Amino acid sequence: MKLSLRNARLGIVIATLAMPAAGALSALGGDDWKLVSIDEYRINGESMCKIRDAWIQDILAHNAAGTWVEMRMELNNEQLGLMGLPTKEVLLANRYPVPTAVFPDGHTETVALDPALAAYAGNGCLGIRPGAFLLLINDGSVGWCSMAHVYGAPGNYKISTAGHCGKSNDWGTVIAGVGNFNRDIGIGPAIPAPILLDFGKFSSSTDGGIGNDNALISVTSTYQNLVSPTMCFWAGPRGYFTTVGATATAQVITNSGHIEPSASTDTNPFLQQAILHYGHGTGGGTGGTPRAAYGFHWAADHFSFFGEITPGDSGSGANTAGGDAVGEVNEAAGIITHLYVDPSLETGLGLMAGTRAMRVSTGLAIGQLVPYPVPAPGLP
Repeated sequence: MKLSLRNARLGIVIATLAMPAAGALSALGGDDWKLVSIDEYRINGESMCKIRDAWIQDILAHNAAGTWVEMRMELNNEQLGLMGLPTKEVLLANRYPVPTAVFPDGHTETVALDPALAAYAGNGCLGIRPGAFLLLINDGSVGWCSMAHVYGAPGNYKISTAGHCGKSNDWGTVIAGVGNFNRDIGIGPAIPAPILLDFGKFSSSTDGGIGNDNALISVTSTYQNLVSPTMCFWAGPRGYFTTVGATATAQVITNSGHIEPSASTDTNPFLQQAILHYGHGTGGGTGGTPRAAYGFHWAADHFSFFGEITPGDSGSGANTAGGDAVGEVNEAAGIITHLYVDPSLETGLGLMAGTRAMRVSTGLAIGQLVPYPVPAPGLP
């Protein structure tokens, strides 16, 4: 796995989340469980590598080189187990209108969750916000995406993601944390169980390929107070990035098996924008990972960039480091949706593309200038 050194540089703490077998829980008997503590949800680093590598091999086996594929992950029971989650059958057997701890055998416990403990975006970043982990538990399947930018105003917020992540009226679900439970009589070690919450439904969804792949999830009124427009780690967005043009074109270097962008004659300085994104891609971090990449093509409806591959990041938001003019910073680029198929994916790097933020909706919510981990209305 070639991404571990990057994780170390970012100072990402990898914690092991071990879930007991269903039989072990059932053997304890009874359902008189009490909540002992809540931890942030994280996935074991080795498990992340296994999921990423299997995902890449599946892409290469079922898609022709030189094509683009959607980055949404469909999770099977083996992958769910590696992520410390119950089986697909257990997850699909319930809905989660309130924070609900789900045990491996299907037993559930309602949790009175303090919003200050709800780290949906990982690394201590709280709230429903750009980059937050998104589960799609609908129609017999369990999918994995991330969230992009927030639109609307306080009390009427929606959050964007890729259209291929869900269709209209599908539920969006977050993992609010991991509840540690024990029997009232204190027998045995605490049993960890992920705490799930259906925070809203897809109010619109378009799955029309690169540049036309976007959706909005309307956040339930009860959980509007959990929404933060600010992207974890990078902050912003501070408006839309609207410049159109290209500084490079994608070139496949077949003899060395990797992709490199080749130079262009377009010298517009505002096209030379670094892509700043944050999401829950496998292999790039255990609980949300900030990344910087090289953006080289800006069409009216889509953008392309070169960087670390992020399969779990489908639907996550990307900002630009600067903006359309001198002094502007951290403008919204768009939603990451597609991955270019090439053997270089095995190196952990590749070409990605997405729908530009200005194509999604009007009313982009402005993020703060600094990435406060806690939603903090009124701060700059």
